[in-house]
Amino acid sequence: MREPRRSTAYRPPLLLALALSAAIIQPLDLQAQRNRDRWQRVPDILVAMAIGEGSYVADVGAGDGYFVEYLSDEVGSSGRVFAVDISERALSNLRRLVDNDDLDNVDVVRGELDDPNLPSEALDAILVVNAYHEMTEHEAMLAAMLDALKPGGRLVMLDHVPSDDDESRTEQTESHDISIDIAEEELQAAGFEILERHEEFTGNRSQQWMLVARR
Repeated sequence: MREPRRSTAYRPPLLLALALSAAIIQPLDLQAQRNRDRWQRVPDILVAMAIGEGSYVADVGAGDGYFVEYLSDEVGSSGRVFAVDISERALSNLRRLVDNDDLDNVDVVRGELDDPNLPSEALDAILVVNAYHEMTEHEAMLAAMLDALKPGGRLVMLDHVPSDDDESRTEQTESHDISIDIAEEELQAAGFEILERHEEFTGNRSQQWMLVARR
């Protein structure tokens, strides 16, 4: 006996629930992406990095890869992006992003606590967003990033504005933020020249400062 023919509109309850869930989640994810694009000021960050077609750049502390695709588009097929992280979860997500989106100009790099494992004097710019406060070996990391930049190469750094600038560095980093004054002093001590200082680069959605420095 033949099984009754099902309508093309029929879906088992589980599949219907999954389809509805996807229909709801996808627009929400897209809206969240658009919201972040707006408050994160990505075009201004790319301008600060002074990069373009053929540039070699790194995103140190790349995390979920939010900036990786923007950097990949900016440097083009003749450029290179090094997406660096120390978290195995982040590295897995970055590799998946590279594979799924065919980002042929992106290398995923496993960094270390004291070394981002970047090639010496090869990069036009390095981006560090909301990761500097996590760098327990910040002096070694700054020295390594300085070495990775070409002469004149830029380091663009953004991080969370602390609720209390008077707290010690340790107290601030335990709260996952760090003041622009501390970061600027440490960059200068490492040999960087400060080009720009923005104490309130992003606003209410996520308060971040930005420093633009040069080797």
